Amino acid sequence: MAKNRIAILAVCFCLFSSLIFSQEDDTISHYSDSANKVNVAGLVTVGAVTPVALAGVYVYMHHAWWSEKSTGFHFDDGKDLKYARNLDKLGHFTASYLASTAFSDILRLTHVPENWALFGGAGLSVLNATIIEIKDGFAPYWGFSAYDEMANVLGAFYPVIQAKVPFLQNFNFKWSFDFDYRYDTEYFTYKQKTGSSDGYFFIDDYDRQYFWMTVDWANLFCKDKQKYKFPYFFDFAIALSGNNLKTLNANKKEGLELYFGIDLNLTKLFKQKNVGYYICKYVNFYHLPMPALQVAPRGKGYWLMY
Repeated sequence: MAKNRIAILAVCFCLFSSLIFSQEDDTISHYSDSANKVNVAGLVTVGAVTPVALAGVYVYMHHAWWSEKSTGFHFDDGKDLKYARNLDKLGHFTASYLASTAFSDILRLTHVPENWALFGGAGLSVLNATIIEIKDGFAPYWGFSAYDEMANVLGAFYPVIQAKVPFLQNFNFKWSFDFDYRYDTEYFTYKQKTGSSDGYFFIDDYDRQYFWMTVDWANLFCKDKQKYKFPYFFDFAIALSGNNLKTLNANKKEGLELYFGIDLNLTKLFKQKNVGYYICKYVNFYHLPMPALQVAPRGKGYWLMY
């Protein structure tokens, strides 16, 4: 559930920031080669920071989600498949996809072989998410979710598949959030009316979250940038969001919203993989405000969808 994403994002931020700004040169080697020796100090940093960051996140989540008395290990009883019309699974996929990418980039900075970086990043992402799922297995109100774990594994290994099947590099995933609190979502209102003890938590408000898949149509349909009339750094985007989602048990009035839009691909603005590129690469996991069209459950246009 949401806790997986918080842990993954926090760990990735700690690890990546600890290494990226320690580089002496403004240009960062993206791939390892025989001329680059493995950065032992960097590997030690990764090995030291990872468990500390995980422990810190674990302590926070223990108080936020796991404060109730533990039960025997058990699997989810089926409620998971009704949760938020399964947008939660997209959340698990996207967060693990980001974590895998970040872990791999961190390992690349230590100059390990490329396959080590790819599979190591995916493995660390799965390990991090699995630890949390196992802990959920002892929580009285949750349980180990096999479907969450499947989404975690698929998201973690998608960058590996992209590297092995370059065509898939044209399809990427992003997330965005509607920070306009001038209106109340169904989830927000439900939490207020029920006085739920766990309170409002933005990562569970699926009416305000948007899960995007972007398509690099410039690369797919026009290899010659000189002949391409549309700015090449704009991609096509498809998004799903919640519509009146408020509880674990979805009802008939709840559903999904479908959007088509344009996405700004910040990484295309850089020709060299330097610090600026990497900063934009991770900002790029957030879908920035751009024109969009809601096509379901009703038609509505947005000059800037945020």
